[in-house]
Formats: sequence, C-alpha cells, structure tokens
Amino acid sequence: MSKNTMILAAALAVVSSGAMAQEFTGGELGVEYNTFIDGIDLDGTSYNAAVEIGIGQQFGFALDANQVDVGDSTSDARFTAHAIYHLGATSSVGLFYAQSPSADVDNAGFGLEGGVAFMGGDVGGYIGSQEVGSEDVFILGLDSNTPVSENFIVFSDFDIVADNDVGASTSELGLIYEIDNGPELYAQVGRFTVRADGDSASETYIGVGARITFGAARGTTFEGR
Repeated sequence: MSKNTMILAAALAVVSSGAMAQEFTGGELGVEYNTFIDGIDLDGTSYNAAVEIGIGQQFGFALDANQVDVGDSTSDARFTAHAIYHLGATSSVGLFYAQSPSADVDNAGFGLEGGVAFMGGDVGGYIGSQEVGSEDVFILGLDSNTPVSENFIVFSDFDIVADNDVGASTSELGLIYEIDNGPELYAQVGRFTVRADGDSASETYIGVGARITFGAARGTTFEGR
C-alpha cells in the first residue's frame, strides 16, 4: 500500500473513532486481487481507502485513494475528490475530479456521477473525460447491486475508456457475502476488451476482494474514478 493511501487510511481510522462523529458519514477500506485465466501471466492487486464528510443534510464531500500493483510494477496513487448533493434519502448526484499527483504524464479525470437506491439495491453511473498523456478520452461507467438474500448481493460493473481510434472496456459480474457486523467478501468474473481499427480482442479474468465499511451510511456514496 502506498504512503498516501496509508495516510488516508489512518485518517479514516481517527474519524471513525468519533473525533469528528458529528460530520463523518461513511468510509471504507478494501483490497482486491484479479488474474487472467486465458494463459496471460499477469495479475493485479488494488488497495482502496475512502472517507466521506457530510455538510448539512444535503451536501457532502468525499475523498478516495487507490493504489494498483500490476505484476512487478506499482502505479502512482490515484485520488478522487467528490462533491455530492443528496436529492433525497434514496438518490444522489455529484461532480468528481481524479488525478495521480506524482505521475509523470497528465492523467486528470473529471465528470458527473449519480446513483439511486430502490428495492433494497442500487444502480449508479458516471460520465466524463480523462487525460491520457496529451489526449482527452471519453469515460463511462455503470454499476448495480441487487440483494438476493439476507447476506448475499449480486453486483455488476461496466466501464469504458475510448477516443476516436482506440477503446477499452471491462465488464464484471460478482457475488458479495456480507458477514454480520463484519467485512464484505466478494468474488467476480470479468471481461477485458480492447478495440482498435475495427478489430477487437478480449480476455477473461477472475478476482476476489474484501471491504470494510464504516459510518452510518456504511461506506461512501460513490467510488473512486
């Protein structure tokens, strides 16, 4: 885990202890491991920490830190800031800005996000723009969580990054097990697809992860981008 992610995790622990209980609404710590199953010798581990602070009943601010280790390489820590407006008890919208401050190339991303809860589950998504070096690319994501029993939730995620020439996307389907008064454990299967010049190639991967949520909101409103 990167130094910046560890600092945010420590701040989250202090907040969750009650030092700022009058403002703290939620937070989480998580780790995820994925590996390809089609003969590609490449795997990745990601670490995530997030905290959200409420400003009155309708506004909020959140910060995510994410670190990814792929094979023998480690990426720069990526931070996402969210400005959130709660339309009501079951729906929220927000603006996000994401960047890796120590990266050697421009990689800022920004856009709109939103989510709504219903029938015990929720759906959400985001749309925006991402810098990749000197290019600006389109980003889009959709996700859902559907309870199927008291402790099990089926989830799905779809994310795409594309410009006029090249596009890449991931689609995932998984199952979460919520331990009573404990962490969430999950497993997933995903598909990574790259498209260029009219051709495409896809590979399948599998993953497992664990997440601990804090606060009255049991986590944060939106994920890192």
